[in-house]
Amino acid sequence: MTTIPDQELDYHYSPSRWSHRMGPDEVIADHIENFDRASKESLWTLQVELEVSYGESQKEKMDVFHKIGSEKRGAPIFVYFHGGYWQIKEIRRENSSFMAVPLCQAGATVIAVGYDHAPDVSMGTIILQVKRAMKLIITLAKERDSRGIYISGHSAGAHLAALMLMGTFSDDDAFDSELIKGAVLVSGVFDVRPLTKTPNNDALKLTEEEAWRFSPMNLVDDIAQLSRHRHIIVAVGEYDPPEFRRQSGEMEKAFRDRGVKTSYVDVPDTDHFSVIDKLRDGKYLLTKECIRLMGL
Repeated sequence: MTTIPDQELDYHYSPSRWSHRMGPDEVIADHIENFDRASKESLWTLQVELEVSYGESQKEKMDVFHKIGSEKRGAPIFVYFHGGYWQIKEIRRENSSFMAVPLCQAGATVIAVGYDHAPDVSMGTIILQVKRAMKLIITLAKERDSRGIYISGHSAGAHLAALMLMGTFSDDDAFDSELIKGAVLVSGVFDVRPLTKTPNNDALKLTEEEAWRFSPMNLVDDIAQLSRHRHIIVAVGEYDPPEFRRQSGEMEKAFRDRGVKTSYVDVPDTDHFSVIDKLRDGKYLLTKECIRLMGL
């Protein structure tokens, strides 16, 4: 748990205030513009199964991308959960396929997952939604004889991705966690408790007890137990807020101490936003790491 005074937590958990490139409003606008532009390129460049429904809500949908003319059978599946503190409506499934072009060109299937935002739904509901998404993705992976599923996410999405490593996706738990071979957790929130003392909690409405219950750091023993065969990449930007860097470092160490194979990637000259934006570039350090992780 952080030792930062409560009144300073909002500053420390506001990544837009820490960018080395531009001001807070400008960096968020640039971030969303990059997502929009690169995701449109994915729609124009790749074969896509759009708006695959996994639940009853309008936002419980996913987009599945492939290289045109490629063999879907056997391809590794790269799953992406977007960030936005579970509540920023401008960050959504429709602009979360920005990394699809280089990863699909390398031979992967890429799935961008949508989910409802707070305060329309609670964090508990969001977690249940992405579990439903994972259940369908696992079925798809089995149908297509995929060589493995690789879960990724940025910021709040890295929180969701880490929770999905728990491997309990159905009531009967007849799920083969062996299919999930690895994860890429970028600038994640792994201990949610500090956010209960910030304005972000106006939409989330979490108690500190609920925040800890929903924190991957609280569940690290269970996640590690299911992740003995996995490789987990934890990545941060050089100019990520110190709290995000601290949380990522502690999460990676917790996995490593429990025998999980990990890589800690500290990406130079990137902030909380550019560290993920640049995945649209096949030559970018982290893009190469993702491709290597999938054995492509």
